[in-house]
Amino acid sequence: MKYSEFRKWLEKQGAVFRPHKSGSSHFRVTLNNKMTIFPFHGSKEIGTGLINKIKKI
Repeated sequence: MKYSEFRKWLEKQGAVFRPHKSGSSHFRVTLNNKMTIFPFHGSKEIGTGLINKIKKI
């Protein structure tokens, strides 16, 4: 799965994305009152381990 596909999936789940820092490719993702950092690298493949960790939020 690509980062862009996973981001779209998270948005459908109700996740809110906010920039982490100015000029950064990372976002703060909030879902169900929990927050994590989401690295966004567009069309690159995202590892299954990272997907599973982010889904835990």
